[in-house]
Amino acid sequence: MMKRNMIRKILVPACFIGICVYGCDYDNEEDLFGLQNCDTTNVSFSATIEPLILTNCAIQGCHVPGNGRVLLRNYEEIKENVDNGSIWRHAIRDRDMPPDGPLPICDIRNLEAWINAGAPDN
Repeated sequence: MMKRNMIRKILVPACFIGICVYGCDYDNEEDLFGLQNCDTTNVSFSATIEPLILTNCAIQGCHVPGNGRVLLRNYEEIKENVDNGSIWRHAIRDRDMPPDGPLPICDIRNLEAWINAGAPDN
């Protein structure tokens, strides 16, 4: 009887802690509440995609000259990598770029909408 009470005193709190830790798995507001205020209807290269690429990809140490990586400095270079599927594969499907973590979900949706529209130079 005493052994059973001791097990309950240990097992119940351990289970509770385990449930709490597992239940706090999501720490990203977008994952918890979905996309709020992410308008993908007016995505353009000049206003949406170019700033996204220039601030997340074409930065020192990444997709600029001198690194031996593909260049993403202008529309032609970006479009070439859209056409060969590498931007879609790395930024949207695999989400392994940028290397410090995936783009915010709204940026991913904007990029995806632009690519699905034919990646126009607008």
